[in-house]
Amino acid sequence: MANGKKEDKAGAAILERLLKLGVSVSESGVVADEPSMITEKVKTWAALGLDLILTTGGTGLSPRDRTPEAIAPILDRVVPGMMEAARSYGQERMPWAMMSRRVAGMIGRTLAITLPGSTRGAQESMDALFPFVLHVVKVQEHAFRHGK
Repeated sequence: MANGKKEDKAGAAILERLLKLGVSVSESGVVADEPSMITEKVKTWAALGLDLILTTGGTGLSPRDRTPEAIAPILDRVVPGMMEAARSYGQERMPWAMMSRRVAGMIGRTLAITLPGSTRGAQESMDALFPFVLHVVKVQEHAFRHGK
């Protein structure tokens, strides 16, 4: 998510990493740093039945960083271990990782994960979480197909 005034390098790095993992990306976009706009975009994507939604940016401590506040209320189930793992992994490489306020959880059958807006932070988070996240996606997809 971004205010549209600068290039989304972290988003491009995430997309590149997903493609290298063989993940099909059907939707992408840039949204202004407005919580209501972020919430609506993520809800729209979840309603499409996407398996995974990754956002980037808005997870720090500046006044404009409001992505966790936009996403947390729409999560049906929080998965704190994912962000604990990503934060721990990141902090081993960059002490500032402790400042990240990322969240992850399920919106229906869709796994939503907020990633940092810095390219390096997003890449390190991907390193920490993938390919493990793909297991969650497969389990959810199987359960959905079999009506569980």
